[in-house]
Amino acid sequence: MAEVVGKCGLCLDEAELQLSHLLPRALYRLIGSGTDPSHPDTVLLTGQGQRKSSEQARRHLLCADCEQLLNDNGERWVLRNCYRGRGRFRLRQELRTRIPLDPNPELLAYPAEPDEFRRLLYFCLSVVWRSSLCDWECRGQMFPQIELGPYQDRIRKYLRGEAGAPDRVDVIIVLSILAKPMLGMCLPLSYRGDSGRRYRFHIPGMMFDSAVGGDLRGPKPNAVFIGEFGDRAAQDSVMHLIGRKAPPGRRFPLAEGAEPGLALKHP
Repeated sequence: MAEVVGKCGLCLDEAELQLSHLLPRALYRLIGSGTDPSHPDTVLLTGQGQRKSSEQARRHLLCADCEQLLNDNGERWVLRNCYRGRGRFRLRQELRTRIPLDPNPELLAYPAEPDEFRRLLYFCLSVVWRSSLCDWECRGQMFPQIELGPYQDRIRKYLRGEAGAPDRVDVIIVLSILAKPMLGMCLPLSYRGDSGRRYRFHIPGMMFDSAVGGDLRGPKPNAVFIGEFGDRAAQDSVMHLIGRKAPPGRRFPLAEGAEPGLALKHP
């Protein structure tokens, strides 16, 4: 493949640009090998059915040093701690050893260690920020560029380590309640929330939901949630991608098979 030289979107230096992924390349391998080890390409869902595909959402955007920076500060840790199939879900297992912050029976909030939350926040904002650099197309599905206004550069500086996490940013992280979470992912989708536009994406066992700007107070400090909300949102995203909606009043089979000890109640 021919070398591509241009301005790196993160450090702003002229450099050889890598094929940067909107969601980490390792996720494609994790999902593909987890669903079919003999044919590790991931499954493409469309209104016409499903098929295997090796296509990934990627563009020439970042230099090698900045790719490594994103990997070191968030991606590697998140990938190690998300759901990895066969019952392996390190972060959820660790959080369940702690006392919930709020015994809400619908959505339990658990305290994360500062470094855990920092890496989750960094990863979430890195994906949202990359979504703001350009339109992304993958397998016939267009993911329009997110408009962050002045927050695009503020987040860029945060990702570079030149500034702290920007104010007026809302980030919610919800882990799956299911014994076998959906071994899939969805690129960021935009939807309207109570305080304006929000951006949601999924990786195995984890939902990230964020908004930037507007009347926001900032991320809830060190809180990570476990509940059905993330699973429902993941299925809603899949339904959206294949052009379908849930029948009115129908409950998706999300609570079935919930892992023992993960019932939505105060332990």
